[in-house]
Amino acid sequence: MKIQITARHFHASPQLHASLTESLNTIEKFNDSITGAHVILDAEKSGVRRAEIIVKILDKSVCAHAEEDNMYKAIEAMLEKVERQLKKENEKLKAHKSIPTSELIVE
Repeated sequence: MKIQITARHFHASPQLHASLTESLNTIEKFNDSITGAHVILDAEKSGVRRAEIIVKILDKSVCAHAEEDNMYKAIEAMLEKVERQLKKENEKLKAHKSIPTSELIVE
């Protein structure tokens, strides 16, 4: 998976990069067809920290964002949202066919 991290209005520390990369590698288990992720971290002057992610899945993209007072909290909230969306997207790909009624009738 190709990971791109963009930090706006602040310099992201190597520890932040490492923890974010590790967290993004764990979301791969929710969907096998993830090709890349772009994370945008933004620090405003008012103290609001914003984290946004765009995950590319074959022909689709899944987006999530969160705002908190701490960058790590914003990243955690964003990852929870994108995990939920990836699980839902993976569930859509599974076959949900019903059992034919001829097999349900027991003689």
